[in-house]
Amino acid sequence: MTPDTQWIEGRLDETTDPRAEFARKLQALRQAVGLSVRQLESESEHTPRRRNEDVIRLKRATIAGMTSQARPVRPELVNFEVFVDTCLRVAADKKIALPPDLAGRAHWDEAYRELRDQLDRSKRRSTSGSATTVAAEPEPSTANQADPEHPRHDPAEQRRRVFTRRRIITATPAVLLVAAGGIATPRWLRGSKPVGAGTTDGYDPAGRLLSAPTAVDNPVWATAVGVLLGKPIAVVGRGDGTVQVWDLAAGTARSGPLPGHDKPVYSVGLQGPLAVSASADGTLRAWDLTLDTPRGVRMGDPLPAGVNSVALGSIDGRTVAVSGADDRTVRLWDPGTPRLPGTVVGEPLESEVKSIAVGALNGVPIALSGGADGTIRLWDLQAQRAIRLLGMHADVVGTLVIGLANGKTMAVSGSEDGEVRLWDLTLSKPSGTTLGRIRNAVKTVAIGTISGRTVAISGNDDNTIRIWDLATGAPFGGGLTGPERGAEAISIGTVEGRTVAVSGHWDGTIWTWNL
Repeated sequence: MTPDTQWIEGRLDETTDPRAEFARKLQALRQAVGLSVRQLESESEHTPRRRNEDVIRLKRATIAGMTSQARPVRPELVNFEVFVDTCLRVAADKKIALPPDLAGRAHWDEAYRELRDQLDRSKRRSTSGSATTVAAEPEPSTANQADPEHPRHDPAEQRRRVFTRRRIITATPAVLLVAAGGIATPRWLRGSKPVGAGTTDGYDPAGRLLSAPTAVDNPVWATAVGVLLGKPIAVVGRGDGTVQVWDLAAGTARSGPLPGHDKPVYSVGLQGPLAVSASADGTLRAWDLTLDTPRGVRMGDPLPAGVNSVALGSIDGRTVAVSGADDRTVRLWDPGTPRLPGTVVGEPLESEVKSIAVGALNGVPIALSGGADGTIRLWDLQAQRAIRLLGMHADVVGTLVIGLANGKTMAVSGSEDGEVRLWDLTLSKPSGTTLGRIRNAVKTVAIGTISGRTVAISGNDDNTIRIWDLATGAPFGGGLTGPERGAEAISIGTVEGRTVAVSGHWDGTIWTWNL
C-alpha cells in the first residue's frame, strides 16, 4: 500500500454520509489556511512526519479526493495526518487564527477516529443480514487529471477491499484451560444427543443461545471463559461500556450489566477471580468477581487513545495485564496495585496496537502484538523489550491467540485481509502458515481441543465460524452453526474434560457450544 492510496468505500447519500461532512471540514481547513490544491501538494513535502518516517508529497488527486463531497472517501491515516499537519503548520507560520472546530491536532485525530468508527458501524448494520462482500469503488488516479478538484477514476487502478465494522477489533486472550475438578456438568453442556448423532468429526456444531440482546445496537465485543469458586463462568464486554458475568453451569447471568466504562468494552482478560476490561474510553478496569456486585476499579490514568486489547499472564508468579492501544503502545500493568500507571514495554510503535496475546516460551513470559499496519511483534515481558518482528499480514491484525499444539508453543493470527495464519514460536525465524483465506475480515480466533485434535476457531465477517486442524492445517469439520450474525469474540475453556466455546456477536447475542 503506497502512502497516496485512498479508499472509496461505497457511495452513500451525501446528506447522511459522514465522509461528506468530514470532507467538507477538510476543505474548510484548507481554505481557511489559504492553500490551493497545488500549494498544499507542494507544502506537504515539507511537513515532518509524526513518527520520524520519510516525508511524503500528497498528490493533487489525493487531496481532491479527500475533500470531495460528491464522492467522499475515508482517507488513509497517513494522508489524513499529512493533510492536517501541513495546514496547521502553515496556519502557525502565517499566524492565522483558525476557528475552534478546525484548530488543534488532537481535535482532528479524535474526529478521524469518530469517522472511522461511525462508518464501520453504519456499514456493518447495512450488511449484517447478508454475507455479501461490499466491493470498493475505484481509487482516485493522477492519470489524465483534467480537473484536480474533481478527480476521475481509472478502472485499471481499482482495488477491492472488504469494508469491515471497525479498525478497533477485540483480541481473544490466550487460551484458558479451565480446571474441571468438582464442577458439575450442566444439562445444556451434556446435550441431548449421543456422541456421533448429528455431529461432525465427533463434535456437535449446533450452538445454543445463552443470551438474547440486551438492547438494540449493543454488540458483544469481548468474551472470556474461566472458573470462579469452582464454577465455570464467562465474562462479556458490550458496546454500551458494561461487563457482565455468566454462570455457564446454570446457563444464567451471575450479575446484571456492570457499568464502569464510558465507551465500548473491546476486550476482557480473565484469570481466577480477577477480570480486566479494556475500553475505547482509554481505560482498563480491574474487577473482583467474588463480590456480590463486582465493581470495576480503574487502573492508572486514562490513556490518550482507546485500549483495544488486554490479556492476563504471569511474571514470577505475579498476575499481570498486558494491553494494546491506539496510542501505539504495549503496556504492562499490575492489577494488584491498580493505582499505578501502566509501563510502556519497549518503545511506542509506528501504528495502533489492535490485539494482544500472552503466553510462555521456554519458560519466559511473552506477548504478541498485532498492529493496524499488519505487523505481528514478539515481546519479552520479563525484560520488557521487543524481541523481533514476527511477520506481517496485508491488513489490520485484530486478533491473536497463543496456545500449545503438538507440544510446541504456537500462535494463530487473524486479519482484516481475510487470512488465518499459524506461527510456530519455537522456530528462530517463524513464518506464518496460512490456514485459510476468507473473503471477509477475521474478527476473532481461539485455540482449543476437539475430539483430541488441537484446533483454532475463527469468527469472520461473512457470518461464519470456522475450525482449523493445527496439526494438518486443514479445515476441521463444518465449523459451528447457530448464530445469524458474525462473531466478534470467541473464547474456549474446558469443563470436566469437555471443550466449551462461548461467542459474542454483533447483534448482541451470546452463544455456547459443547465440543
